[in-house]
Amino acid sequence: MNFLDKILAYCREHHISTSQFEREAGLSGGSISKWKHKGFDPNYRSQQKIAAYMNISVDDLMRVIPDEAVSFSGAGADIVRQASVKYIPVLNSLPGDKPLDPQMVRSYLPAMPESIGDPDRCFAMEMPDSSMSPEYCAGDIIIVLRCDDPASGDIVVVSSPGEPVLCRKLIREDDGIILQPFSRHYDAVSYRYEEMDMLPVVFSGKVIGIFRTVQSFSESVKE
Repeated sequence: MNFLDKILAYCREHHISTSQFEREAGLSGGSISKWKHKGFDPNYRSQQKIAAYMNISVDDLMRVIPDEAVSFSGAGADIVRQASVKYIPVLNSLPGDKPLDPQMVRSYLPAMPESIGDPDRCFAMEMPDSSMSPEYCAGDIIIVLRCDDPASGDIVVVSSPGEPVLCRKLIREDDGIILQPFSRHYDAVSYRYEEMDMLPVVFSGKVIGIFRTVQSFSESVKE
């Protein structure tokens, strides 16, 4: 469900035409048809007008909701709407300090705002290795709060040019940082602060949650 689906659903629910929607929302006539047939997105000013008219945020308007998340109806759907479920993007690659590109997103993870805190600042990704086992295992989906200045003791996601993405416990020292694994099979990685600026070393955020599928004991224990 994209922004256009939400507009059309709003029109059906309120028994109004798209022309009436455009007129009352302060849009140019034919805007909805243009977006539908030419594949355009509304500019930010139009997004603000639409969101204000529908009494939702611009983020909620433009966030793409996977079809399976809206393919049910009845009492269950009412409960979900009342709970204001948010959808956290599960990424194929890290955004760094850039806005999310749709090509980075492989799927979405539903989350209740009260359990996450600020879902709009979060993304999810697959745990890249077993370095933080047993707390975080390879294949787990970790939920990351975007943060470029995490505190010592946080579990962080870190990247640098030409190096694999790391998920480690951050330990800050006077002259640099240590990225400490939980598993004894992995080595700690350290950087001096001047090295971090030169490479650069980028904090994508800190881990605040985990999504894990249940496996049998025999499947989860490696030889």
